[in-house]
Amino acid sequence: MFLIPLFIFPILGILNVILTKRHQERKTRIRGLQWSMALLSYFLLLWWSIPLHYGFSFHTSIEWLTLHQVKLNWGPLIFAIDGISIFFIGLTILLIPICILVSWNSIRYLIKEFLISLFLIEILLIGVFTTVDILMFYVLFEGILIPMFIIIGVWGSREEKVRAAFYFFFYTLVGSLFMLICIFKIYELTGTTNYVTLLTLEIPTHLQIWLFIGFFLSLAVKIPMIPFHIWLPQAHVEAPVAGSVILAGILLKLGGYGFIRFSFPLFPCASEYLSPMVIVLSLIAIIYGSFTTCRQNDMKRLIAYSSVAHMGLVTLSIFTHSIEGLVASLFLMMAHGFVSSGLFMGVTVLYDRHHTRSIRYYRGVCSSMPLFAALMLCLTLANISFPSTCNFIGEFLSILSAFQYAWWAGALACSGVILSATYALFMYNRIFFGSMTPMILHNREITRREFASLLPLLIPTLLLGIFPNMLLCAMTMGSYATVGSI
Repeated sequence: MFLIPLFIFPILGILNVILTKRHQERKTRIRGLQWSMALLSYFLLLWWSIPLHYGFSFHTSIEWLTLHQVKLNWGPLIFAIDGISIFFIGLTILLIPICILVSWNSIRYLIKEFLISLFLIEILLIGVFTTVDILMFYVLFEGILIPMFIIIGVWGSREEKVRAAFYFFFYTLVGSLFMLICIFKIYELTGTTNYVTLLTLEIPTHLQIWLFIGFFLSLAVKIPMIPFHIWLPQAHVEAPVAGSVILAGILLKLGGYGFIRFSFPLFPCASEYLSPMVIVLSLIAIIYGSFTTCRQNDMKRLIAYSSVAHMGLVTLSIFTHSIEGLVASLFLMMAHGFVSSGLFMGVTVLYDRHHTRSIRYYRGVCSSMPLFAALMLCLTLANISFPSTCNFIGEFLSILSAFQYAWWAGALACSGVILSATYALFMYNRIFFGSMTPMILHNREITRREFASLLPLLIPTLLLGIFPNMLLCAMTMGSYATVGSI
C-alpha cells in the first residue's frame, strides 16, 4: 500500500487542475505545484522507511490480464522498489515541481494541458521504475512518448518544434519495436514476463545474443548512443525548458536503467560476449560527442551534445561488469540529472531576458548578475567533474572500472575529462567574463523563483560530492543484487 500514493497524488493533481476554471491561470499553476510538492514530501517519508536489504521492497500486485476461455493467465502485475529504482523515482518526483516553477512565466497558453502532461509523465515514469514485468515496462516505456511529444510540439520555442517532436517520437518508437519482438519471444520460451521469475530461468546462449541485440537497439536510442543520437540535439533545442529538463534529467536515464535492470541480468552470456562492442561505441560517444560539443555556438545544443558524451561514460561503466562500474553508472546518471537540468535552466534564464541562445552575443554577464554567475559556476564545475561534486565520485569510479576492464579503455575514457573541461569552461568564460556587450547593458539579476528552482539541484550535487555514502550503501546493495542474479 505504500506505493499506491505515488500514483494517487499525480492523479489527484490532474483532477484538481481540470476542475480549476480556465481563466484562473495563477491558481492553476499553484495547485499543480502544491500537488507535486505533496508527492515529494510523501516520497521523502517513504525513503526513510524503506529497509535496506537485497531485493525488492513494498510489493503491490494487481491482476490485470486473465482469460479463462482461452486459458490465458498473464499473472499478477507487480510493482516494487529496490536499491536501484528508488533513485530514479526520487529524481522524477524532484524534477516535476522544478519544471512547474521554471515554466511559471514561459508557458502562457494551455496551462491546464501543460500541467496535465507533466503529471502524466510523472505517473508513467514512476510506473516504469517500479514495474516488475517486462511487458508492462515496455507499455509504460512507450506511453511516455505521447505527453512528451505534445510538450515539444505544442509548447516548443521555435519554428521547427513539430519536426523535432516527430524526430523524438519516431526514433524512439521504431527502436522500441525490437524490444517488443524480444518480449514476445521471451514469453514464447518461458511462458511469463515476470522479471523475478525470469531471473530464475536460463535462456539458451544463442537466443540470448539476439534478444540482447533487440533490447540494445531499443535502449541505445533512449540514452542515446552514437549513431542513434540524431534526435537529441534537435529535441533539446526546440523543446520548452520543462521539456529539456525532463529529457536531460530523467528520460535519458531510461536506457541506462534498462541496461542495468534487464539486459545485464537476463542475458548474462550475451552481455559478456558483446561488451567489447558496447564499450567501443561508448568510447566513440565520449570522444566524438565531446569534440562535437566543442564546436557548438548554441548554448542549448552544446549542453545537449555534452549529454551524449556523459551518457557514453554511463554505458562504458555498466559493461565493464564490475560493482564499481554499476555504482559509477548510477552515480553518473543521478549527477547528470541534477547538473544538466540546472544548466538548461540557466540557459533559459538568459534566453528569457535577451531572446537568444547564441554564445557570441554574450559577454560580461557576471557584472550584472553575480548571484546567477556563482550558481552557474558551481554547475559548470560539477559538469567537468570537479572534486567535491557528485559528478566527481561517479566519474572517478567509472574510470577506475574502465582501467580494471582494459588499460586502453581507461586511457581513452580519460580524454573525456579533458574535453569536458574544454567546452564547459569555454562557454562559461565566454558568457560571464570580459567587458559587457551592448546587448546586455540593461540586465537584471535572477528572481526568487528562478533561484528557488536552481537551488534544489545544486544542493544535492554538492552534498553527495562531499558525503557520497548517503547513497553508496543503497546503490551497492542494489548493484550486488544485480550482479548476484547473473
